[in-house]
Amino acid sequence: MKIISKTILTIITTLLITAIQAQTIYYISTNGNDSNDGLSQVTTWRTLSYAVSDSSPVSSGDTVYIKAGDYGKEDIFIDKNYSPEDARISFIGYQNVPGDIDSISFNYGDKVNPNLMPLFNPKDRTIGEGINLSDIYSITIKNIQLANCLGGISIWNTTSINSNHILENIFLKDIGWDYSTAISIKEGNNNTIRNILIVNTTGAGMDIWGDNNQISNCNVYSNESQQIPDGTYTSMDYYIVLKGNNNTVSNCYAERDGDLEDVGHGFEIKESGENNLFENCTVKNMIAGCFSVRWAAVQNNEFRNCKAIGGVSTDVSAFMIREGASHNTFNSCISENCQAGIRFLLAGEDADFCGTNNKFNNCIIKNAEWAIDFNPYYYNSAPADSTSIVNCVIYNANYLYNCERPNKNNTLVNTIIDNVTNFATGSNTPNFTYQYCDFYTNGFALPSGQGNIDSNPIFTDEINGDFHLKTGSPCIDSGTSNNAPTTDFEGTLRPQGNGFDIGAYEYLSTNTINEKIIWESDIFPNPTKDVICFSGNNNYLKYQVFSIQGKFIKTASLKTNRIDLSDLKQGVYLVEINDLKSKNTKTFKVIKE
Repeated sequence: MKIISKTILTIITTLLITAIQAQTIYYISTNGNDSNDGLSQVTTWRTLSYAVSDSSPVSSGDTVYIKAGDYGKEDIFIDKNYSPEDARISFIGYQNVPGDIDSISFNYGDKVNPNLMPLFNPKDRTIGEGINLSDIYSITIKNIQLANCLGGISIWNTTSINSNHILENIFLKDIGWDYSTAISIKEGNNNTIRNILIVNTTGAGMDIWGDNNQISNCNVYSNESQQIPDGTYTSMDYYIVLKGNNNTVSNCYAERDGDLEDVGHGFEIKESGENNLFENCTVKNMIAGCFSVRWAAVQNNEFRNCKAIGGVSTDVSAFMIREGASHNTFNSCISENCQAGIRFLLAGEDADFCGTNNKFNNCIIKNAEWAIDFNPYYYNSAPADSTSIVNCVIYNANYLYNCERPNKNNTLVNTIIDNVTNFATGSNTPNFTYQYCDFYTNGFALPSGQGNIDSNPIFTDEINGDFHLKTGSPCIDSGTSNNAPTTDFEGTLRPQGNGFDIGAYEYLSTNTINEKIIWESDIFPNPTKDVICFSGNNNYLKYQVFSIQGKFIKTASLKTNRIDLSDLKQGVYLVEINDLKSKNTKTFKVIKE
């Protein structure tokens, strides 16, 4: 035990007291009055618009608590923290007691409820400017609801700044009646947006034009398609669109719920976006692309562990490449029940070619009309080229290709093509080379190429989407290392045997849950509500979670001895921890409360 000297302790105590005294806490409630001092729950202010104004005493480092209630229409222009050195100001909603809301589980179908969190609700989508955080720094907005108003939340700076705002636990519903955005950032960097639910906005759910922003655990839905007086419709156009660099979007979901008037751009990168990452995201029923890259300056972006799902619209696009977007990578992504798994098109907006040198590694395309679509829209003479599809699985498609535009220098390597009825349709010819691919039970002859085979890949359960290879599969060790990804769909290192496998998964002899030994004494706490810790050294680099029946749920790399299970429902799970250096594996039975 270290002993702190009396002198040092006195200095630390003085500094702590000074810091505490420097922060003032204010309160807002629906029965308050802006002429009060706001310093207690008895003498509360009435409006957030007053608290954020230059007239209020709120200053750098302060916290303002807002009690649940319906605050009606307020135009909230935050007039604080004009210097990057200013300490953070927090505006935090609560239900009954300040601090009683830490995190919130929003669900699609929820209605705004002023009894749970403060609600700003003009009840008229043509008025109400929402919350504006322009040209200021370090503001936290947490635990609020915005509904039936013209504007959402905007960070709209005149020049590019590291604004460092935090938006957390926010519900935005029915925003705008023309072309409005629920959360908009222009020239704003290093902001954090987490645990947001957006339902129905007439323009975009999120429009992020800045760098190094972190967006996580956000859900965006549209289910309306009402015509308004100018002839346009209220259905959402973009769900999350990035236009800057080095942004990360993780664990987010978007759904176009219905065959709506707007075709729906799901999660898209456009303008000049580079080095952005979408990870562990799911998008459903987007005609204009569940996941898209668009414009020639859009390069070096990654989509990782993302899933595109078809819906009621018959022409859903899973992964869209258009307007010259190039050098982007899709890793371990899934297209399921979409018209097109990979779609190329050009509308003449920015470039005279679709895109070049885009890569698909360890991806799965299941149940498609066209696995790969060189679409004629809008300028059909412009080419797409140099696409590489490596260690993928294409299962159950009507056509391998729809080929209505020129294409060249494309490659299929280490890929399984199974149960595809037709090779190609369209006025052009697919220009692909094939290496070490398995073509099985298709309605066309085996294409020529080095190392290609036409044997049963022996999947674990292809009908239900399990494309692991079983013992005896001819695809085991039959691939090539040329351009092969270093890991498989689940992050397992390649190769695991005497050579690289064909398909999205490397075969492991211990792949079956029943063959694994289960330890229960090396993890804690168990049962758990959110996080488990485990004993071991830093060689543990990856974990996988399975249902108790052995169905794969998720995987991620490990940098610490902690695993977050907060996103799982209550139940019993198997958590597998892989030491990728020693090749040892341990599996734990975990109870999630």
